[in-house]
Amino acid sequence: MKNQVIVLTKVRQWYLPVDVESYNTLKNAGIPLIRIHENFIPTIGLLTKKHNIKARLVDFNSTILNPYLDELGARWQKRAHRKATMNASVLKFETTHASVYDSSKEAIPKLEASLRRFFTRWGYSATFESSESRGKCKLHVTYKYDSTKMPIIHLVEDATSLPVIKLELGFVRLSLTMGEKDVEINVSLAAGGGWNSIHTSRCLYSQVSDVRPFITSLMNIPNKDPHNSENKAK
Repeated sequence: MKNQVIVLTKVRQWYLPVDVESYNTLKNAGIPLIRIHENFIPTIGLLTKKHNIKARLVDFNSTILNPYLDELGARWQKRAHRKATMNASVLKFETTHASVYDSSKEAIPKLEASLRRFFTRWGYSATFESSESRGKCKLHVTYKYDSTKMPIIHLVEDATSLPVIKLELGFVRLSLTMGEKDVEINVSLAAGGGWNSIHTSRCLYSQVSDVRPFITSLMNIPNKDPHNSENKAK
């Protein structure tokens, strides 16, 4: 039997397959686990040895977390008058001049979507707070590993390039990030000059109910408010 190599990383006391291929290799060997407690590694080792599977361990912080955050920060700061501040529990993405307000305001929902998908993938909990003041905008994120949250492996997809559709209903904003196979739903409440996220979830397109009554109702809104097209979502 041909030798197979899987790539694992360790977060706290949990071992996680790094990529879809490693997860599928474990699954095909009868180990369909997205995370494995360190106490069970000897038992898992007996099963993987039977299937000629060898594991390569990579450091989570230096190989996965830090490179991702560094790239995200570099992309944010690629434009002038943008600043990214990061530590082990807090991320801040902000602008320092009104001249980049419009482009940065459009970039923040995509930035938030990328972070949400990353934290969901690796079992982190996170809170997001966006704000605007005097022609400047900011995204404040607090994050931590949460052992009660099961990591989720998605097909590789660049969340920063996915379309984000936003609908404001007074003091409530509904945001939909349309992926290849599923949709991410975010609900935010207006707070001060920005929006505070209160709920995020995902579902497959097959789990979405008939959208036609909803679309029909939305299309009737311009008949009730002729200026609706001028009400751009923030």
